[in-house]
Amino acid sequence: MKHEIRSRYPASAETVMRMFANPDFHIAKLQGLGLKKYQVLDQEAQGDDFRIRIERKVPLDAPALVRKVVPAETTAISDERWNLRSRNGKVSISPGIPVDMNCEAAITDVGAECVVTYTWDVRAKVPLIGGALEKFICSDLESRMVDETRVTASLIARFGQSPTAR
Repeated sequence: MKHEIRSRYPASAETVMRMFANPDFHIAKLQGLGLKKYQVLDQEAQGDDFRIRIERKVPLDAPALVRKVVPAETTAISDERWNLRSRNGKVSISPGIPVDMNCEAAITDVGAECVVTYTWDVRAKVPLIGGALEKFICSDLESRMVDETRVTASLIARFGQSPTAR
């Protein structure tokens, strides 16, 4: 199932991209979301490319139809890759449930603000209830992105500056 999510921020694409390429931002974001169980598995920056892998415990409140394959809490591993020059990224999530989750992301300026567009491809790997599981995951992504966008926007002043301006 394809699913697009857009997040709008009160800053330029350059500012938000710089923030997304800062490992400390990712930790502050997780803390701002109230997550207690997480760890950065690895990170690297080479030239214009940045990558970070994070493992976290994620609570899930699945509808009855998919509860057989969706636990109350799962361990998810996210792998984010960004190119600072193109402002494009790729995100893949191993959610700890029978679903493949991948997305293409792009950060673009819109006036004095920017928009991050995430184009998700969510594929359930279970028969019969796969469609319901995909719909649940997309709905869950949508609601989590509301919180993530709010927290990210609150961190722009702290992490959006150039390294020499801090």
